[in-house]
Amino acid sequence: MLNFYTFPDTVRIVFNTAALLGAGLAALAFVLQQHRFNHGLAYRLHNAAAFLVLSQTFIHAALLAQVYQNVSEGFIVASEYIFARYAVFAALAIVALLLFGAEKSLLPGLAAAAAFLTLPFMETWTGRAFPLFFTTALFALLASSARLSLRLSREYGTSISGLSIKEAMDSLDTALLFYQKNGRVLMQNTKMRDLMLETAGRVYYDGRAYLETIVIPHSEDAGAGSYLYRLPDSAWLFTAGEITAGRKTVTQVAAADVTGQNEAATILKDRQRELEQRQQNLKAFIENIDRLCRAEELLRVKKVIHDAQNQKLIRLLQYLRYGELPDDTSFEALKAGMLRGTYAQGDIVADPRAMLATMERQYGDIGVKIELMGNLPAEGDIALILVQILQEAAANAVTHGHANEVFARVTDGGSKYVMQVTDNGAQPVAEVKEGSGLAGMRRYAQGLGGSLDISASPRFTLTVTIPAGSGVPGGTGTPLT
Repeated sequence: MLNFYTFPDTVRIVFNTAALLGAGLAALAFVLQQHRFNHGLAYRLHNAAAFLVLSQTFIHAALLAQVYQNVSEGFIVASEYIFARYAVFAALAIVALLLFGAEKSLLPGLAAAAAFLTLPFMETWTGRAFPLFFTTALFALLASSARLSLRLSREYGTSISGLSIKEAMDSLDTALLFYQKNGRVLMQNTKMRDLMLETAGRVYYDGRAYLETIVIPHSEDAGAGSYLYRLPDSAWLFTAGEITAGRKTVTQVAAADVTGQNEAATILKDRQRELEQRQQNLKAFIENIDRLCRAEELLRVKKVIHDAQNQKLIRLLQYLRYGELPDDTSFEALKAGMLRGTYAQGDIVADPRAMLATMERQYGDIGVKIELMGNLPAEGDIALILVQILQEAAANAVTHGHANEVFARVTDGGSKYVMQVTDNGAQPVAEVKEGSGLAGMRRYAQGLGGSLDISASPRFTLTVTIPAGSGVPGGTGTPLT
């Protein structure tokens, strides 16, 4: 090593960096080798070879560091670590021979050859050429360590190893723990470690102690070696059982997060109670269903009669108001028409435009003008509702306000249809109270998601608003019952 003292500082720094890099790669290869899944003599020999190569790289780094330190302090010292250099070489040579005999592997033999080039007697025998041999061995071990590290890294991606098993365990949602008969933990995943911290406040390295002092005393016995451990915001089901691994028997402890199932069981009980209550309510409703149906049918019939006879009653009212009593023939026809109209409407689908034309003609016969400005919507259901509301509004105007002109305006606002209805009748002398007529019109509008507003000043005005798209385009519509 004395010849290294004559090298420039830059060269010595490069050699020291290479030695440190080689030591790091050798350490990585040794760690990766320890986690290989293979067992047996070859596995142990490879581990020994990786350790000896790591030792040799440390010797290289120590020798170069010694030279660098001596140069900085201004004195020269003969190379050291004589015994360590011979011992590592001898061990490497033995391991290389055994591996060559077992697997015909040459890589350990190359490492032994590199160690041979750095032995103390080679320093004396080669003289000034020793730095060349030392540098060759240095970079040879660096390259072999890098190659071995890369090969082992690739191997973990395609084969089973201790690291790959640990990674697989850590990726599970289940917490796992394996311990020997004496309680010593062999392996546990991160989920179990986190669970230990949450349940006990620390990590246990005695699996039996954790199971018997933390889990079992604070759990509910779920049967078959299972225990339900409840935390403030979660629930875990622990199971424990013995498994055989080779010649050894170990205990496996698994914990599954059953928070969802536990909440589901609680919710199910609540739902069962709600179901029982609803069954009682349903029974009471069924007992009253006949009465409710009769009341609904009575309301429907009353509305049909009201809508069907409205205009005929108005005509009779006009006769009486102006003292023009109809002759016997007209009176009999009017009476028969009322009776026929009572049973002719039912639930028959009506054409809103035909209804409007009939209404205008009938009111015209008694001297009442119905004027509609704008167009009925193309959506038949909406058009029908607007005509029905206009029909009811006209009846109220003639009956209560003595009007002989009723005006309606329909506008299309894009997202809604608006109809305003007013008349030339007398203004209300008191506050307008909503009776069956106004309530029926409001039900008409609300049936399609609309609204009805009433204004008494300056003239009595009804404003109906119905959203566009709530009816059937082109349809004739079905009257509400």
